[in-house]
Amino acid sequence: MFMSLLSHTVSKCMQTWVYVVIPVMIYLGERMFRMVRSMAYESKILDAMTYTGKVLSLKMAKPPGFRYQSGMYVFVQCPQVSKFEWHPFSLTSAPDDDHLSIHIRSLGDWSYHVYDMFHEALRCSNLDLPKVSIDGPYGAASQDHSKYEIILLIGLGIGATPFISVLKDIANGLDKEGYAANHHSANGLRKAYFYWVTREQGSFEWFRDIMKEVSARDSKQGVIEMYNYLTSVYQEGDKRSVLISAIQALHFARHGIDIISKTPVRTHFSRPNWPRVFHGLARKHIGERIGVFYCGPDDLGRQLERLCHKMNMRTFTRFVFHKEHF
Repeated sequence: MFMSLLSHTVSKCMQTWVYVVIPVMIYLGERMFRMVRSMAYESKILDAMTYTGKVLSLKMAKPPGFRYQSGMYVFVQCPQVSKFEWHPFSLTSAPDDDHLSIHIRSLGDWSYHVYDMFHEALRCSNLDLPKVSIDGPYGAASQDHSKYEIILLIGLGIGATPFISVLKDIANGLDKEGYAANHHSANGLRKAYFYWVTREQGSFEWFRDIMKEVSARDSKQGVIEMYNYLTSVYQEGDKRSVLISAIQALHFARHGIDIISKTPVRTHFSRPNWPRVFHGLARKHIGERIGVFYCGPDDLGRQLERLCHKMNMRTFTRFVFHKEHF
């Protein structure tokens, strides 16, 4: 009896040992792999800026041989914060750019520490900027935009980051020869709609220069339509927002610059009426296929996915939904 019990106990221990060792070996192997990759891609910081909402923008030298598609992401490590933590961030630079850029919003302990270290280094000119390493690039849902001639990009808050790279890539393609002849961008795209929804006016600082650049490059072709929505202000037509709407419209008519975002992209108030947006696209692109790409909270993602299915049943336009992990 005792020997049988001992044998059973030993067998159980061996099974438990296997269940523990294999995951640990996989974890250690993954960490070793990232350490080796980080040595190859230790990135030189060319510029760093901090913005409202505790957002950190990093502009880095592009490592030799580093190739990627718009919409991809990289894992980032800051050894002064943690040698073992790697976090994913969408690239906000375009593949043709001579640098890499990312935008990091402080949403957890690691990102807060990274933000604080860079903020302090930028404030004190005698301090060196922290070092960062990257691992990647890795594919994401938004890189599938190249499969469509018409795309709808929807980003909430910092969820706009993967689409900034896409917009820059499209704008860069408009400069290439051949667009005027066939009314297609270099990757076959005919039309891109970008909706950015944010609660804080200061958020528009994050991508202000990029949106100005994209607007300037697309001024003749009209391939890209951008819409900013500020949810902390009541919608147009509401008595509580009449004055600011009037001032905004007058300033935009005179100068072509929106007083809210300080870009050529007009800011709308409250949230988009998504059924109206989708119905408008269905009427404009009858019988065509539209790639819908979303990055933001899951609740709205589920609503948009259901709306795509509903539109597919009721119209001749096909909406194909893609959800980016947020």
